[in-house]
Amino acid sequence: MPPFRVQRVLNPTEARLAEAANLFTDLMKNNLGALSLAGGEASLMNYQALALLRVGSLYGEYYEATDDEGNLLGFTMWMPPGQEMFSTEEQRRLGFNYFMQMLSSEAENYFKTKYVAQFPGFVASLLGPRGKIDSWWLHMAMIRHDRQRKGVLRALVDIVRAKAEDAGEYLATCTTNDDNIRVYTGLGFAYKGSTEMESPWGKWPIHVFKMDFADKKAPSNHLE
Repeated sequence: MPPFRVQRVLNPTEARLAEAANLFTDLMKNNLGALSLAGGEASLMNYQALALLRVGSLYGEYYEATDDEGNLLGFTMWMPPGQEMFSTEEQRRLGFNYFMQMLSSEAENYFKTKYVAQFPGFVASLLGPRGKIDSWWLHMAMIRHDRQRKGVLRALVDIVRAKAEDAGEYLATCTTNDDNIRVYTGLGFAYKGSTEMESPWGKWPIHVFKMDFADKKAPSNHLE
C-alpha cells in the first residue's frame, strides 16, 4: 500500500481550500507566469488560487493526496468536458471578482486584453476549437516539495485518467514551467506545443499537453 491516500473530495472545507491555495502560492511564488497573472504581486496569487479551487470543487472535480493523519500532500483540480472555469457570474462571485478588484489597473488590463485574448486562441490552435472545453482540463496540480517524485502526482492523475479512458474522453493541460515538460510527458501526456507570453513583468512560457487514448503511447518510466 502506498504511503498516501488519494481520493476525490466533494465538499472540501474552506479551511482545506485555503490550505491548498497556500500550497499553490508556496510552489508558484517564483513562477513568472503565475506572477504575471497576479500583476507581479505574489501576495495576490493566493486569492486567485482560492477562487479557482472554490469553483473547481463545486463545478469540477477536486482530488487530494493525504497521509495517514490526513495531512495534505498534494492535490489536483479538473474541469470535466463541457465545463469552463469562471464561465458564469455565479462562478465568478466565488472569489474571482474580488481577485480582479485587487489587481492594479495595469495588471487588470494585461489579464483581460493580453492573456484572455491570446491564451484560448493558442490552445485552440493546438487542440482544436473545442479542444479545451471538451477535455478533462487539469487546472492545478500541486505536490508538496518533500513528496515530489514519489508517485503522488501519478496517483492523482490516474484516477481521472481511468474515468476519461472508460468514457472515451481525453485529458489536457498546460504548464508555465519548462521543467514540467518532462513531468507531463512522463505521465503519458503528449507534448503539443509551446508559446511565449510577454508581460510587463517579463516573458513566460506556456506548454500544452494532451492525453488522447485513441493514439496514446505507453508512458515513459520516469515519474514526477
